[in-house]
Amino acid sequence: MVKFFALVFGLASVMSAGAVPAGAAAAAAAPPHASTSEGELQGVERDGVVAYLGVPYAAPPVGDLRWQPPQPPAPWQGVRDASHFGNDCMQARRAGSGEASQPVSEDCLYLNVRAPAHHGRRALPVMLWVHGGGYALGSGSQALYDGAKLARRGVVVVTINYRLGRFGFFAHPALARENSGPIGNYGLLDQIAALRWMKANAAAFGGDPRNVTLFGQSAGGSSVSYLMVSPLARGAFDKAIIESGIFRGPGTTLEQAEAQGEAAARSWGLDHPDAAALRRVPASEVLGNGPPLAIRAGPMIDGRVVPQDVIAAFEAGHVAHVPLIIGSNNYEAGFFAGMARGLKERYAAEWPRIEALFDGYGTHATSQIEAQLATDQMITGPTWEVAEAAARHGVPTYLYYFTYVRPSDRGKVPGASHIDEVYALFDHMGQREQHTGPDTQRVVDAVESRWVRFARTGRPSAPDAPWPALEPGSFHVLEFTNTGEVVRGDFARERLALADALAATARAPSRPRQP
Repeated sequence: MVKFFALVFGLASVMSAGAVPAGAAAAAAAPPHASTSEGELQGVERDGVVAYLGVPYAAPPVGDLRWQPPQPPAPWQGVRDASHFGNDCMQARRAGSGEASQPVSEDCLYLNVRAPAHHGRRALPVMLWVHGGGYALGSGSQALYDGAKLARRGVVVVTINYRLGRFGFFAHPALARENSGPIGNYGLLDQIAALRWMKANAAAFGGDPRNVTLFGQSAGGSSVSYLMVSPLARGAFDKAIIESGIFRGPGTTLEQAEAQGEAAARSWGLDHPDAAALRRVPASEVLGNGPPLAIRAGPMIDGRVVPQDVIAAFEAGHVAHVPLIIGSNNYEAGFFAGMARGLKERYAAEWPRIEALFDGYGTHATSQIEAQLATDQMITGPTWEVAEAAARHGVPTYLYYFTYVRPSDRGKVPGASHIDEVYALFDHMGQREQHTGPDTQRVVDAVESRWVRFARTGRPSAPDAPWPALEPGSFHVLEFTNTGEVVRGDFARERLALADALAATARAPSRPRQP
């Protein structure tokens, strides 16, 4: 039996595939090199940023290592070429979604590092990004997550792949018996392994192993919240940023996850399989033929990696006490087509009160009031609840609200949709905005400078740019607006209280799979 959590508690090493002879590398024109605990890497430099791509942080989880905790790979000889991405993790991509980057494979546990080419002897903050995609889609190699521009601000930016869908989140009694206990959160274990690999090797890229910020959006932000709860991730990161990652709804229990796993096994023709039989199922069958987000697969409360529901853990203070930025966007529902439709009928008895508190982003239109209510019930309310709970238990907590709308979208959409802030964070507004200029650059500078300052110091405030931490009885939020940053007080508390009360007494909007 493979030793449980071998990589999570130990130093990682890197697989040997892809090595190039040391002599050939030395003969080249001085490309950047990094010396990791597993061997030498040869990267690439462009526009003042060095990049090391496709760096394995764990052994390929294939064959007997499918549905096992991530394991240390073998070191390599010579110099490994790190000029291209590794495979993306297994997923069924949506046509025209922009998710495609590299070929998909079970051999996919790679990370990418970007750092300033010239930073002197000063150790730089490390920022490790966890991508979104509903735990079913995405990769660290997507163009949206190219961290070169963020790295130029003086940080080491790391993007990672982690196992997705049923490859990353799958429970079955046969696997539990093999491991003498509950198991199934492989994707979260991958993330912990990547963090520990970076802790061990940060100095090789100019980074400070004592200053690692974990950040992510949607399922990536949700992952950050799970790792704040997980005792196995303690000490693996020093700060955390959760972007649109707290969703209302009960967590999946181990019993529910195992029932789903048994149903999946039966669909593969296996009624009472052992672990070996499960691992022989072809990857295409494990992946499934349906829409990627239709297959229920994501973190589960297993009592080991995830001991309890995220919101309950924050309420009880059972989380990592590291500085935290947390927030969401004001029109999250815009990303989830149709999810808000029909709320007026559902809450007919309360609708006059809803109309009195919800203005539909200033439109007073029913459809927009529904979208505002859905957004508050789905993400805004639970996000603010978690933020308050964290602050109450002594976690330095900074709450934001992103309402910036791209110039070409103004008058067409009422607010910032799910994922909109990511384009500002990575300075890729041009991917979604044809008319970039001072307006768009202002929000890029605001978000990037706040995140980098936080990664460097644990405080996103500056003398000329306040952002108060949350304190009991003094509730503040930093809003990123069309015209700049604004620190606000309790401007949405009554509205959110009603949204939460309605969610508690009636069936709230179905919780979507995080993109």
